[in-house]
Amino acid sequence: MWAATALILNATFAIAQDRVMEAKASFIFNGQKIEITREATGTSGDVARFVSEDASCGGSCVFPMEVAPGVATLGELEVLDFLVGQVAANQGLMIDARSPADRAAGFIPGTVNLPHHTLDADNSFRADILTALGARAFEGVYNFADARQLLIYDNGPSNDDAGRLVRNLLEAGYPAEMIQYYRGGMQAWSVLGFSIQEGTS
Repeated sequence: MWAATALILNATFAIAQDRVMEAKASFIFNGQKIEITREATGTSGDVARFVSEDASCGGSCVFPMEVAPGVATLGELEVLDFLVGQVAANQGLMIDARSPADRAAGFIPGTVNLPHHTLDADNSFRADILTALGARAFEGVYNFADARQLLIYDNGPSNDDAGRLVRNLLEAGYPAEMIQYYRGGMQAWSVLGFSIQEGTS
């Protein structure tokens, strides 16, 4: 369903005086070379397109740093490391938990779209999706030993689409230690000026 070539072209994390000065990544995903840099300068217009109000709390939410017990929260350098180390090696997936309409505004290159509601317990395709993620079912019980490592994101701290997807995965039995969370989401990504891909890919 999703494939990445295990060819790692380049990943650079230059550190000087205990500060990260440069962060960029280059890898192959679905047969295409993906380049992520910080050459763009985030503007208020860039950020505004990713500000979302979560209706679950009247639109004034800020969600906690920890999305669920046992699920690690990552920053941008760890996200780049995951893309180069896990996604490019076809061992992990970085998942955008937003709706396709929200994703069309822009997304992190090298990620796939899996809206949070597709793993609701009442979705008749839930078993197929879990199987595509590497789970194996036997008499209604899932074995996740061969499942992919997942890194999940959404628009950012004011949005809970990633949280909902994480809770759906955990409820289905996906091990917490195989799930990671990028809380900064598109808001932090765009503020930092990282590469953003537009469209519905």
